[in-house]
Amino acid sequence: MTDRASEKILNDLPEELVVLLGFEPLKDVERQNPLFSGERKERVAEHSWQLAVAALLLAEYSPEPIDVAKAALLAVLHDAAEAFVGDTFAYDAVAIVGKKDREVAAMRELRARHPNNAAVGRLVDLWSEYEAQTTPEARFVKGMDTLCPIVLNFSNVERSSWVEHGVRADDVRSRLKRVRDTIGALAAVCDQMIDQAESDRHLG
Repeated sequence: MTDRASEKILNDLPEELVVLLGFEPLKDVERQNPLFSGERKERVAEHSWQLAVAALLLAEYSPEPIDVAKAALLAVLHDAAEAFVGDTFAYDAVAIVGKKDREVAAMRELRARHPNNAAVGRLVDLWSEYEAQTTPEARFVKGMDTLCPIVLNFSNVERSSWVEHGVRADDVRSRLKRVRDTIGALAAVCDQMIDQAESDRHLG
């Protein structure tokens, strides 16, 4: 197949497939949390996949009944905007300013580029549902988005973002407090991890 023929095939891809490929950067965008074991940091796509699996496995911890399939979809898409604006470290007080506005603008632009595409509209609507935090599924996934980083940082604490960035225990507790009511008994597991990390001086 000639280069010209290959180029024509790529130029004629269905609109939805082009949009899908636009999320490829999520496989490379690096977060600050470590993997459970290993030396490198997790990528956004890995984080989103883990939250989707967490929504499936941990659904019974939700104090509210949830649609597990919908929660998994929200988990997969909750950081979709980061394909366009990158990841923002939760404990970076400077970088966090304007984060929501940047992400909302990116997703609005995505919708505007494909105004008549139902699939793109569906994707943006699901992302927006997570951001709005008005459904049990969105609230539970937000809880998983707090739980999983705590577990990863505690389990690989020498390579954790806590140690690297000098994160304070009270700041982690503050984030947990916002979602405590959404994750049931798992909040107590997080409490134990935070308290132990503080005692071991891995958290300030």
